[in-house]
Amino acid sequence: MVKVLELIFNEAKVMDQPLIEQSTEYSRSSGRGLLCCRLGLFFCLLCTAVYIPLFYTISLKEVKNFQWHLNASRNVAVYVQPENVTAIIANPGLCGNSSDDHPFLLVIICSSVGNFEARNAIRQTWIQYQNRTSPYEIRTGFLLGQTLNNSRQNEVLAESEMYSDIIQENFYDTYLNLTLKSVMLLKWVSTYCSQVTFVLKTDDDMFVNLPALVEHLAQPDVRSRNDLIIGSLFCRAAPIKDQNSKWYSPQFMFSGKEYPDYVSGTGYIMSGQLVPKLFENAMQVPLFHLEDIFITGLVARQSNVTPENFHLFSYLKQPLNSTCVYRKIFTSHGLRPFEMKSVWTKVNDPLENCTSVKLPKIGDPKLKKCKRPAKKVVNRFTSRRKGSRG
Repeated sequence: MVKVLELIFNEAKVMDQPLIEQSTEYSRSSGRGLLCCRLGLFFCLLCTAVYIPLFYTISLKEVKNFQWHLNASRNVAVYVQPENVTAIIANPGLCGNSSDDHPFLLVIICSSVGNFEARNAIRQTWIQYQNRTSPYEIRTGFLLGQTLNNSRQNEVLAESEMYSDIIQENFYDTYLNLTLKSVMLLKWVSTYCSQVTFVLKTDDDMFVNLPALVEHLAQPDVRSRNDLIIGSLFCRAAPIKDQNSKWYSPQFMFSGKEYPDYVSGTGYIMSGQLVPKLFENAMQVPLFHLEDIFITGLVARQSNVTPENFHLFSYLKQPLNSTCVYRKIFTSHGLRPFEMKSVWTKVNDPLENCTSVKLPKIGDPKLKKCKRPAKKVVNRFTSRRKGSRG
């Protein structure tokens, strides 16, 4: 660009210095015309030189704090490879060793490689219910991505050998890959556990009240459903355009004014028969980085399934001293390992009597599906800032 501008300046100077004798008026006017043309070209190039960097600054400013390359593929199948076995630790026997095994509930807990303490806290607390008094068969697994740290990977292999509850897939465990983790969940269930009645997707900082949840799912009108996605429902949530937000949504990733209705990714139930359909349709929807919106909103819509609300699913952190609340709710979010153990101890304390305790209102018991038209609802992200968010 600089060389072009220098060339134009030099040629402009030359036009003022007669290289040969030009005696006619025609020659002078012709030279002046050529000079004007070249000066015009100079100004055009100058404007272009200023405009192009400005244009790209504006276009790329939108992804300043969003580490997803504009040209990266959003074809989910490229990353998930639906026809191939991609798991590092497949653990095919987790759901049963024969086609005759039909677990009632499969709990998949999304975790990170380094979160061994969180996984162990869950093993020592709320998943104990599956081994003790549950009248229904419950299976539990932890879903991890991969790590480049060989020492950490060896620890994961040893943990898997000890507890036989690890599923590890071939993707890097980052926040922007949470959608891939959830799609890998769908892939694993479709491959190894398609006969399950219900699947609970949750995270390793969640307290789950399995007895209360199983009691609800076992009701005949619920158990007979094969199209169920149920959790803490969000209606007409608008994309967040604040680049500093954890839930920032660039225009190129989602251009609509409202997300499809969806349930919180902190904990939701899917009908087992629905999972293969969701997995198949996930290959048809452009990848979106917010996993709950992608799976239970965009992919559910593609599958003609409407997510539903149940008020005892909570994406907030319930007060740790509210033992009777923890005995009633299905989920509570954002518990650290020592808090998980403390709550579990209190919940199972036989001296704690909740029969006369008036519980606070949890969620909206009347809300089942989003209504249209409906009153304005509290934005998901505003309410989370008021509560607790991991």
